[in-house]
Amino acid sequence: MIFELSDVDALGRIGYIKINNKEIITPNLFPVIHPSKNVVTTNELKSIGAQGVFTNAYIIYNNESIRTEVLRKGIHKFLNYDGVVATDSGAFQQYMYNDNSININAETIEKFQEAIGSDFPVILDVPLQLNDPYEVARVKLNNTLNRAKENVLRRTRPESNWFGPIHGGKYSDLLEECCREMNKMNFAVYAIGGLVKAFMDYRFDLTTKILITAKKILNPNKPIHMFGLGLPQYFALAIACGCDLMDSAAYILYAKEDRYFTLSSGTKNLQELEEFPCHCPVCTAYTPKELRESKENVKINLLSKHNLYISFSELRTIRQAIREGNLWELLELRIRNHPKLVKAFQNLKKNISFIEIFEKTYKNHGRLYSSTESILRPDFYRYRKKLINYYRPPKHVKLMIILPELDIKGEKSPSVNSWITKINNEVSLHRGELHIYYFSAIYGIIPEELVDSFPLGQYETIYPLTPVNSIYNNALRTTEAFLVKSLKNYERCYTLIPKTFYNEFNDECHFPKIHPINKLINIFNKIKLSEFAVFDNIDDLIKDLKLL
Repeated sequence: MIFELSDVDALGRIGYIKINNKEIITPNLFPVIHPSKNVVTTNELKSIGAQGVFTNAYIIYNNESIRTEVLRKGIHKFLNYDGVVATDSGAFQQYMYNDNSININAETIEKFQEAIGSDFPVILDVPLQLNDPYEVARVKLNNTLNRAKENVLRRTRPESNWFGPIHGGKYSDLLEECCREMNKMNFAVYAIGGLVKAFMDYRFDLTTKILITAKKILNPNKPIHMFGLGLPQYFALAIACGCDLMDSAAYILYAKEDRYFTLSSGTKNLQELEEFPCHCPVCTAYTPKELRESKENVKINLLSKHNLYISFSELRTIRQAIREGNLWELLELRIRNHPKLVKAFQNLKKNISFIEIFEKTYKNHGRLYSSTESILRPDFYRYRKKLINYYRPPKHVKLMIILPELDIKGEKSPSVNSWITKINNEVSLHRGELHIYYFSAIYGIIPEELVDSFPLGQYETIYPLTPVNSIYNNALRTTEAFLVKSLKNYERCYTLIPKTFYNEFNDECHFPKIHPINKLINIFNKIKLSEFAVFDNIDDLIKDLKLL
């Protein structure tokens, strides 16, 4: 198997897996199908966009007639599917039903997966339950790791690229140990298990925490799979945290309960819908009433296909967002789908220093900051870190002038342009001794030589922000930290807080009293800065400068 990356945004990755003369793009979904009773045919799956499917080798093995046929034909011909086929070993049955009486032998089922030609077989692991006591979880993990080591030694088919299950669940030390040990073994894909019940309970905070913990440790050259992830409203968050592949039967299971996937408001009950909000082939051909009145098997087939159309549409949207560098913007929209997604999003804040390592330095498009969660992006963390730790004011400067950033950035603003022109033309003091800063309601203080750099000069946001906004307060914290460190380089600080200004349309506007630049006096007093002056018009500021 070859795994090649082509683009990255946040921890989301577009990659290409080349395996046994087949190719699959990541991030991607493997729909789970029953070996012989699938509601949606493999031809239908392929037409909807499935590049891979997941089926159950344990079910095949336990049906003698099917087993014989699959051994004769191979799994691809049996399923009538020429895409990538992954197979489960039966551990899922043990996990879902917590039934340890399922009689299956690791060596037997793993050799069987090789014999039927599975592209991605899975070892017979021992999944942890969410409510397992620590001691039980420890025993299960040890058994999984021992089976993984045995699997590596007995493999015989090079074309089978094995999934290495990752377990530990809510026990972070066990999860980290599992990741470190699996890193030492030759597995094509790392697959995080034991999550289905957490997904069913919308425990997105737990699954996100587990994913990021694993991402920090696992070999970055291998894809990360999440067993059982099939809720499209969670795709963006999972992918932004490093998920490359996923599998699920949710598209069918939800359809059997008359549940209809949407991206804007989660799952809906078919009985509640008067109109379909979707334009997929199913929703344009039928009304909710017609679907409700269809035969049960027809209704389930059509709902299942709709759920898959939504799922693959969301994956295409996410991949395009990664290419454009807009995954963060998409993510902030998607988490509004459910309060528990917003809660789970907080895990990114706790791991921002790790995520920032992978974030691009430059992107092709400016940034859009439209929610309080925007503050959790690496843009803010990176700028603050570089400003405080690495920025040095130019030599020979003596005076600091702080101007407010207005509705458009830097000298593109009519008012700012006029202020800079006056300073350049009317101040007799050598211009090299003046150092101008802009005060952004988003980033805080910005040196003039950086104002056009990415992303400081290429963003749009809600304007003006309010004092209770987290972005607003971050701007003040960044500014205070910078001033504490850098004011020793200046003899005096001037600040302009105008009463009015001209916006990009040359309309005269009142300068907002809630702009965070108004809080600078509090910061100056807090850090005991004595040599500062605040003016409400540029002419008075220049007059004071001329007196020096």
